[in-house]
Amino acid sequence: MNVRDLVPFVILSLGFVPACDELDEFDAVDEDLGAVMLRPGSGTSGGVWLNTSTIGATPFSELDLSGQVHAGVQFTGAQLLRPGNAWLDVTSGAVNQGTLEAKVGSTIYKGADLVGSRWQFTLFNADTDGDGDHDADDDPEVPVEIWIASYQQISPKEAHYTFETYDDDGNVVPVCEADAAGSRAMVPIKDITVNEVTGKMTKRSNTLYLACTSGAVGKAVQWGYRPWERSLEDFEVATRMVRADYCFTGHSFTQNGTHLQVQDRYNINTFLHSDDATEAVWSKSGVRCLNTPRNATYTAPQVQCNGQTLPTCPTNTTMTTYSDTLFWTKIDAAI
Repeated sequence: MNVRDLVPFVILSLGFVPACDELDEFDAVDEDLGAVMLRPGSGTSGGVWLNTSTIGATPFSELDLSGQVHAGVQFTGAQLLRPGNAWLDVTSGAVNQGTLEAKVGSTIYKGADLVGSRWQFTLFNADTDGDGDHDADDDPEVPVEIWIASYQQISPKEAHYTFETYDDDGNVVPVCEADAAGSRAMVPIKDITVNEVTGKMTKRSNTLYLACTSGAVGKAVQWGYRPWERSLEDFEVATRMVRADYCFTGHSFTQNGTHLQVQDRYNINTFLHSDDATEAVWSKSGVRCLNTPRNATYTAPQVQCNGQTLPTCPTNTTMTTYSDTLFWTKIDAAI
């Protein structure tokens, strides 16, 4: 095990700070991630959420593994369920690539051993009355508990975990919204923080991001662009490509039910219908050109970035038209 691939969980009152959000190769991708409407994590104009995890009415994506309050959350402990309904306090843990590991004494638990484990934390300034704001009508501190209800090993380096919690009426509810396949799973990502308005990603030590497969961050992982296999800059571009964030500002120009084809520089995905119309070419420095916006209510000239119309893609566009191309996308007219 490479020590550089591990993110330690720092113990608080009970012992542990947790973790949790594939599509290896495809020809055409169903980009059905959500309707066009204003919602958290979608910038200021709707589109696809960056993440869909909530506790009650409060969005929930990141944990500071050193026990500091971060993004309105502080982790306070976790326990591992063992045979005979024995509960063990987890003393340390790690994110290894895209999987969770928990340590009790000298024993490391992972995979199915984590199913049933319970995780406690405090939400600060949560939207407890569900009115969409955080004010004096909301409780200042809310203790909550989530647990791993199921687990799926995707590959030796990646696992998905479905977390559940209780709603205000005591009903068991999933933490994530369902993706197009009905999954409500999360994949763990280490040491990143994501601006929920702009979509900007930065490195942040001792931080765990819990990415639902129904949100753009988790979907980028499912499409094959795993952040532990490439730079954070490349991964951020992948999430912007998923959301049709042409201006790299958090504004998502996509709509429910749009089918997309992707070709990339990593040879992960390629086109099934190569004659379909080019949507855009994506690079670290931004969208290099745009022809057919994913949201059909827009034309290319209507997409303004910093007050400027994006260049039109040449009719003979290829992956080498621009030297810094990461992704080339097309609207799939055959579906």
